[in-house]
Amino acid sequence: MKKIVAIVLVTILAAIASIYIFIPSEIPVTKIAAVNATSAAGTRFLLNPEKWKEWWPSNDPGITSISKEVGFFYKGAHHTPTKELFNGYAINTIFKGTALKGEIIYAQLGSDSVAFFWKYQYTCSNNPIQRLQEYFMLKELKENTAEVLNSLKAFLENEEKVYGMKIKHSFVVDTILISTKAIFPSSPSIDQVYQMVYQLKNYVKQKNAKETGFPMVNVSILDKTHFQMMVALPVDRQLEETTLFSWKKMVAGKILIGEVKGGDARTKKAFAEMHNYVTDYQITSPAIPFISLVTDRKQEPDSSKWISRIYYPVL
Repeated sequence: MKKIVAIVLVTILAAIASIYIFIPSEIPVTKIAAVNATSAAGTRFLLNPEKWKEWWPSNDPGITSISKEVGFFYKGAHHTPTKELFNGYAINTIFKGTALKGEIIYAQLGSDSVAFFWKYQYTCSNNPIQRLQEYFMLKELKENTAEVLNSLKAFLENEEKVYGMKIKHSFVVDTILISTKAIFPSSPSIDQVYQMVYQLKNYVKQKNAKETGFPMVNVSILDKTHFQMMVALPVDRQLEETTLFSWKKMVAGKILIGEVKGGDARTKKAFAEMHNYVTDYQITSPAIPFISLVTDRKQEPDSSKWISRIYYPVL
């Protein structure tokens, strides 16, 4: 009997010793994801927690993926971004009743690749049973963060999700334009846009020329109270210039094209995202970008049906 008890005690002591040997008192928890995306795009969606909801996974049934007050949930873990860092974001996590402090940081790997590191440093209990429980808890947490990072990776590697539209690399087709411009005290309205469009259409008709494409618009902000709008129509030949109208010839070079559907706010956002694309990939533009009004806003009152194309000349 004593021999059996001794064996049991030795076994228990060996098991406890193995816990201390194989599970250190300080456990680093790190997960890495390499992403085929520019560093600029990656940091734009990491350093602004308001954008986290665009890539955060939401696979928990009955649980909202984002809480405006307290943070983000995923499979029982509650993650709260707390502070912007030089190259990432500090994050507090509560998982299985345990509070942890960690961070998500990034590192540029190349011109179009970036790595994200999600890491914690956890101090385990001296109690061997609790230390074993903490080990399995941290292992599960690592799997949790891996799935979240995979969601970020899938999002950033989907160009349409990052920029809100498919961006096509093409070539300029309509090279001859007739244009007019004016300055306004505020952002021009649809009525003001089409007043200038109709002026151009009437002039083209008077000259017996033909339109070869949709109206093109570019609005630039000069200062807080001055907005310059240029409107142009692609035509089949060069037209005589006047004090109101001038002709332009676009270089038959490369151009980026994106198409979106929606009202003025949606179109402006798409225009800004096209600029982000050009900046992210460090593309040079030799001419001003513009919006092509595919849908006639005066004929279609439902702005959700408006189709616009963003054109961005590039080298």
